[in-house]
Amino acid sequence: MGGRSIFEERCLRVKKMMGLKGIDGLCLTPSSDMYYLTGFWTSPSERMTLCIIPRLGEPLIVTSRLYESQVKATSWIESVEVWSERLRQQLQLRNLLKRLRLLTGNLAVPERMWVSHYKTLRDAAPRATFTSTSKILSPMRILKSDLEIKLMEGAAAIADRALDRVIGEVKQGVREVELAAKVEYLMRMEGSEGAPFETIVASGPNSALPHYGCGSRTICGGDPVTIDFGATYGRYCSDITRTFIVGESESRVEEVYRTVYKAHQETLKFIKPGVEAGDLDRAARRVVADGGYREYFIHRTGHGVGLDIHEPPYIQVGSHIKLRPGMVFTVEPGIYIPGMFGVRIEDVVVVTEDGYRLLTKHPRELTSL
Repeated sequence: MGGRSIFEERCLRVKKMMGLKGIDGLCLTPSSDMYYLTGFWTSPSERMTLCIIPRLGEPLIVTSRLYESQVKATSWIESVEVWSERLRQQLQLRNLLKRLRLLTGNLAVPERMWVSHYKTLRDAAPRATFTSTSKILSPMRILKSDLEIKLMEGAAAIADRALDRVIGEVKQGVREVELAAKVEYLMRMEGSEGAPFETIVASGPNSALPHYGCGSRTICGGDPVTIDFGATYGRYCSDITRTFIVGESESRVEEVYRTVYKAHQETLKFIKPGVEAGDLDRAARRVVADGGYREYFIHRTGHGVGLDIHEPPYIQVGSHIKLRPGMVFTVEPGIYIPGMFGVRIEDVVVVTEDGYRLLTKHPRELTSL
């Protein structure tokens, strides 16, 4: 008989945590949490797929006929049931929770559960209490295993290769949307399973908008062009941002770039076990403030990366989370001058026993194309 899967091992660990936290059951709809514990991945839809993990007893998944075979093929959980099309889902769910002795329990649900699904669950068990799965799963997911880090290295390498190949297309006369399409095509060709977020190609004044996306603007000479994208590999994400200059640029653009680059490099120096996440944010802001651009650094310095593109730890002011080996997050200082331009440099790092290691490796120095 083979050993337990990593998903089953995680589930056993979760059950121990549930006992310590006084949680009777987890109720998971499609999400990174569901995948983390079951191995089954799909997007949420109006057809509710629900995984129930009782503290006492075996877990089960109830889904529509549409996903039954897929669940059985990918999840280690043996008990898979199908919603009846003839009975109200709320009644079926109530009977299911009654069978599992969870009608009056303390149930944990994902923070990103659809409101309609939460309402069905709450109406099925009006005497139950509800809390967030983050109390249990965040402490587990924040520390990546060697396998998870290997998958994230794969995702980062895919993004690096795609960026290497697309640089030659960053030139005058190309529209932002065309460049974004090429980035995503090259990621797929390099082995990405998909994009974990909307690819950003922001040129000229659009680069002053941190989460701009991409549009029909045509890249012009002298433009800074910010490209922010990620790949997925084994369901794990990568995230990288580089800002390039097309042709000759104004001296202020170069000054801002040097400031952001210095802030990025200074932040990296602080990464090691025991340092608080907030200290990294302060290191980046200190450099930006010394350069005279304090008011133009308008977001946190970084965020965790894993199955979700944004997850703990968050590298921001006031965070007292102490860095530990296995934490993976971005370092992404930026300066954004409204109506003019912006610059951001972003990499993914993993905390090691004695410091850090960069997962994204594309050159960071100022590059004029």
